[in-house]
Amino acid sequence: ASAGKGQTKLTIGWEVLGLDEETATKIFEEVSGEGFLTQTQAKYGASQQKYDSKGRKVHKDDELENPEEADDEEDEDNSMSASGNVQECTECGFTLFVAEGRDFKFFNAGFTCPECGASKSKFKAADLDA
Repeated sequence: ASAGKGQTKLTIGWEVLGLDEETATKIFEEVSGEGFLTQTQAKYGASQQKYDSKGRKVHKDDELENPEEADDEEDEDNSMSASGNVQECTECGFTLFVAEGRDFKFFNAGFTCPECGASKSKFKAADLDA
């Protein structure tokens, strides 16, 4: 490929960035040696993190990354029974609007209230009719 992740040689455009050819070549060789990873990919890894239905991190074989979380089966009678709920902290009143399909990431077992630090168990479905 002449450009992108499969690129094998320096392409034009380095002049526009105000670089000389030697500096551009040095940068290209450094970045191509790392596989053209973005800063985020380099920092957090290029692979996608997997989660189970309770928001716990799992390996590619669906085994929990932290086996101690398997014993952490807290009572979730009025926590998120369906995605998209509005949850309210019973300690401070902080309201959380959980987007459908995103609850595993933002409202997982380790979630704490950003206002008062209360655990997920202190959140109840908000009564919007009141």
